Amino acid sequence: MSVGVADRLRRGFTLLEVMVATIILSLGLVALLTAFMQCQRIMRATQGFETAQYVLMLGETLYPLPSPDQVSDDPLENELLNIEETGALRLLDDLELEDLPKERRDELEYYTFERTVDEIDDEELARSGYLYTVRTVIRWGRGRSNKDRSETTVITLWRKKR
Repeated sequence: MSVGVADRLRRGFTLLEVMVATIILSLGLVALLTAFMQCQRIMRATQGFETAQYVLMLGETLYPLPSPDQVSDDPLENELLNIEETGALRLLDDLELEDLPKERRDELEYYTFERTVDEIDDEELARSGYLYTVRTVIRWGRGRSNKDRSETTVITLWRKKR
């Protein structure tokens, strides 16, 4: 009895063909899952930076950079230019923004605002035209160590009157 073309077509897939198809499907699913996890990580980082920008706005609203007329003493020691690390929730309270939703307040709990003036020697200061570097740092994250926390820094140049 000879096996015809119709009989061969009815036999279905061999075990080897099924295994190869399963391996290809598995590799595709692993690649898709990896891409999904990277996308999720990027979205979380983006949300962190967006919230950091909001905290920066809160800090700059509460503690705007002073004009040179307002700073008569050494800028390195001035309270208007140097702001100790302050929690975002305290910034909200000081700005009397208590009507934020609880979810937003919870999100801001681990964010801080800090501003300092970089030290500069007198010769370099005169050469730069009395420009000071003001460094504003926003930190966030739940961990206590630096590797568990993130930060972003905004650098502003501020000129003192001679």
